[in-house]
Amino acid sequence: MKIAIPVKMNKENPAIAPLFGKAKWFAIVENNEVSIMTNENSGGQAVIEWLANMNVDTILMQEMGRNPYEKVKSYGNINLYHVGFERNLLNDALEKFKQELLIKVDDENMESIIKHHEKRHPAHEHNHTHA
Repeated sequence: MKIAIPVKMNKENPAIAPLFGKAKWFAIVENNEVSIMTNENSGGQAVIEWLANMNVDTILMQEMGRNPYEKVKSYGNINLYHVGFERNLLNDALEKFKQELLIKVDDENMESIIKHHEKRHPAHEHNHTHA
C-alpha cells in the first residue's frame, strides 16, 4: 500500500492541507516510512495523475473538488478516505486510518464534501464541470 496525504509543511508530523489540489507538499507513506514530496503540479487533476504515476493506491484528504474526484474514479484502483474537516496532523490521520476510523469516500458522501468545498471556496466554483 502506498498512501498520499496533502500536507501544509515540509516537516515532521505536519498538518493536513485542507485544499487537495493546492497543497504544496504531499506525504507519501509506504511500509510505514514517510517522505514529504514537493507538489509541482497545478490543480487537483494533475495531482491525481502525478500520484497515480507513483503507484499511489490510497489518498487521505480533507477537501477535494468534483474534477479531481472524477479523476480518482477514472483510475479505478485508488481508494479515497476523508479525514474530516477539522484540523488534523499527519500522524493522527494515519493512526485513524490504521484503526479503520476514516470514512471511505463514495459518490454519496463525496457530494457533501464537494458542497462543503464549494461553500468555502465559491470563487473557483465556476471551474467545476458537472458531467
